[in-house]
Amino acid sequence: MYKVLLFGGTVEGRTVAEYLNENKIPAMVCVATEYGESLLPQGEYLELSHDRLDEKQMEEKMLQMEDGLVIDATHPYAQVVTENIEAACERTGTAYLRVVRQESQRLEEEETITYVKSIREAVEYLEGTSGNILVTTGSKELASYTSLTDYQERIYARVLSLVEVVSSCASLGIEGKHLLCMQGPFSKEMNVALIHQFDIAWMVSKESGRAGGFLEKYQAAKETGCKMIVIGRPKEEHGVELEECIGYLKRRFVSEENVTNDAKNGITDTNADNIESAENPETESGKIQGTVEQESVMQETFTRETKEAAEDILLGQKVSLVGIGMGTPDTLTQEGKQALESADLLIGARRMVEHIKRPGQEVWTGYKPEEICAYIAAHPEHKNVAIALSGDVGFYSGAKKLLETLHRELPVVQKKVYCGISSMIYFCAKLETPWEDVHPVSLHGRECNLPGLLRIYGKIFAIVGTTDGIAKLCQKLQSYGMGDVRVEVGERLSYPEEKITRGYAWQLTELETDSLSVVLFTREGKETVVTHGIPDEAFIRGKVPMTKEEVRSISLSKLQLTRNSVIYDVGAGTGSVSVEMAMQAVEGQVYAIEKKPEAVELLYKNKEKFAADNLTIIEGLAPEACVDLPVPTHAFIGGSSGNMKEILELLLSKNPKIRVVINCIALESVGEAMNCLKELPLEQVDIAQVQVAKGKKAGSYHLMMGQNPVYVISCQGKEETDE
Repeated sequence: MYKVLLFGGTVEGRTVAEYLNENKIPAMVCVATEYGESLLPQGEYLELSHDRLDEKQMEEKMLQMEDGLVIDATHPYAQVVTENIEAACERTGTAYLRVVRQESQRLEEEETITYVKSIREAVEYLEGTSGNILVTTGSKELASYTSLTDYQERIYARVLSLVEVVSSCASLGIEGKHLLCMQGPFSKEMNVALIHQFDIAWMVSKESGRAGGFLEKYQAAKETGCKMIVIGRPKEEHGVELEECIGYLKRRFVSEENVTNDAKNGITDTNADNIESAENPETESGKIQGTVEQESVMQETFTRETKEAAEDILLGQKVSLVGIGMGTPDTLTQEGKQALESADLLIGARRMVEHIKRPGQEVWTGYKPEEICAYIAAHPEHKNVAIALSGDVGFYSGAKKLLETLHRELPVVQKKVYCGISSMIYFCAKLETPWEDVHPVSLHGRECNLPGLLRIYGKIFAIVGTTDGIAKLCQKLQSYGMGDVRVEVGERLSYPEEKITRGYAWQLTELETDSLSVVLFTREGKETVVTHGIPDEAFIRGKVPMTKEEVRSISLSKLQLTRNSVIYDVGAGTGSVSVEMAMQAVEGQVYAIEKKPEAVELLYKNKEKFAADNLTIIEGLAPEACVDLPVPTHAFIGGSSGNMKEILELLLSKNPKIRVVINCIALESVGEAMNCLKELPLEQVDIAQVQVAKGKKAGSYHLMMGQNPVYVISCQGKEETDE
């Protein structure tokens, strides 16, 4: 378990990480890129990660610590990241410490330096100048400089020596001797040499502080007579410098004596006090406290000018979500093909983009929405981006979540969606089968009640993501006596190795397929009753009491089930109500709770007879047997063994808005239920007494034989609110 969560791929962050490891302080260190991770120190007390975290993921990491500390040593310009870290700390009550760089002294009296607020303002200023320009602000903002007249001749860009960076710069027309690929830090002498080598008249730099090499740039510019354009920080930073951070870590984790003394002097270490507080505000701990409190109060977004500049760049971007059919160019629609060909950046899973990319087109492989958005935002030089998605964008596609993320993360980017050919439409055409009456499901990482769906729809199309998935489905159908279901399997659709297999479920129980496979199940010639009302004699009964057909129908009507309900049947008996509920909530789940062994045996037999695959049998006494079950939406109580109140209390604790139906025969059970209705938060109470008489033949006559009267009590949980 780590004690410190450290954010930052900066020099300060690496220094803090080294100190943590050397002093055996367990820490997780988070940076934004694999390259940043490669620069971090390795050590047994450090857990390294280059995964980009959103606020929720940050909170999860923080909650894994007990009395932990978050250190934000991210770059001064990573303002959004800092805001997310601070917000996550506030919500989780985690101590937060911001490490800031020492502000280099502003030299406004120097004629060689011009300060601007944003890159856009720097470009506008440079438009009125002449001479070569050395840009040291990184590759992400280079697109802004392309608006300069003769930028390909004037701009010399110093960037990291990474393949994707070089490719990105080349797409902007900045290449050859104008692209200086090297890794800092850079000495004054190196900067002087570059200025002389390329006859640099202007150097563009951010105010990156001492650790960012600003002083060396300034000294080189002053020595050579080169003029500087300095982009000021987005906001005034508040926090502690590196030395103060190390001092605090030493007191908190290393020097037990100092920690003890701090406690004696009333110095606390809670989020409310945010790191430390001391009576003397001039002490180092008081200084840290003051800066941290200022950070939490004064944290702001980018300045308006910087934000507008970023939005201006993104406004020029167009992102197309393109359904590419089965994966080969032949199954692309014409407009989808045009969208892909006109893109200067193609994004998608490797197996998809390798078949559709065009020569010279830049490609980035990825499929996670957050990563895709981050990459697009980091490369505004790509004005036309196409994201390839398999099949159709509206058919079990990643387009749904991707669009939500794009709207949230990049609202100013233009978006357009191009439909494709879904695997279901393609496969049904191959089989010469209409798809208008086919019900589609995806089994890619999911479960489904295939027997129940087949009973309702007759034809089920499924996307399968494993090599043995279809075989397992056929085995399930066979076990429920549905081995005569027709099965048609499609593998590697549209590719040269495309394969179609036909048979019945009983024949394909050992079938092994490609993981990229689909299947059509067809249950022929069997109409299904769409209402509840299975005859009593259809159930395997034994000597266990059973809720009779008419009472069962009324109770189910009062229960108001939906197709995907999660239902408890408490005191399930033979399972007549459980089976009926499972057939109604075909995409949901029923849990039958029963304590009697002979009844449990009947439950299993009736589950198999009626192919109730979404029925799970729980042997035990309620409410204890229900504790670990999923949250229910509905519950039917046919028997409570005297635990009515305890059962209802558990149900309401799991779901305060649960729908409940109770059947009572004994007057004592009615009294128990009535007391619960008074004492527990229940509403929409309805009480019906049902007495059914069934005709029985006696010779040439029919006599009506009365059954026991049953009280059907229905109600809804009433979610309590604070007044």
